[in-house]
Amino acid sequence: MSLNEVLFRVICSFFVLFILTRLMGKKEISQLDVFTFITAITIGNIAASLTTSKTLDIEDGIIGLVGWAVLTIIMGYISLKSKSARRLILGEPIILIRQGKIMENALKKARLDTEQFQGMLRCENIYSFKDVEYAIFEIDGSLSVMKTKDVKTKKNKAWKKTLVFPTSTAVITDGEVNEDALSDLNLDKKWLNAQLERAGIHSISDVFLVEVQTDGSLYIDYREDQLNEVEK
Repeated sequence: MSLNEVLFRVICSFFVLFILTRLMGKKEISQLDVFTFITAITIGNIAASLTTSKTLDIEDGIIGLVGWAVLTIIMGYISLKSKSARRLILGEPIILIRQGKIMENALKKARLDTEQFQGMLRCENIYSFKDVEYAIFEIDGSLSVMKTKDVKTKKNKAWKKTLVFPTSTAVITDGEVNEDALSDLNLDKKWLNAQLERAGIHSISDVFLVEVQTDGSLYIDYREDQLNEVEK
């Protein structure tokens, strides 16, 4: 390509992209849903190809840019007008913890494991599942958390206890014993089984997650199919 052609391509792609972004509206990067994020990347790639590719005609590149933008605007309009279409296009928030209970099926739906979930909570300065009343996985991939009342007010007597462990540690995740975590706490499976027996749990398969708290107590999250039995 000649220098004049390169300059012409740069100017065309710049102004076409500028006009399209103004028409499509603006959001903060952190607020983009997955569909819009992928569309933005695709339009950016087309604009880059229009600028540098020797094999892509200017007309074809502009048609590609405009086509993607128009389809995105149409999908956005449809999602505004129809709640069911919005759920199909953008998805919907997923409640991962409801009233202090971890929703296992919701975790699977969100394609998260407990370790990833713990990492997201730590980003919110939460280091134990017991401190969460509600956790909602938003459509943009962020996590909204409502802490338990005791955490907000810090009136729980447990705050006055002498700390035994530096942080809460999950020793059972997804119904399986984490022996490495037990070893890090200088504990063993025998100790864990004894604690579960005291809580009336006779099989590890009955629980989804167990954390050893900083005061040495256990936070126990039952499997969803066992929760009704416990409540009875």
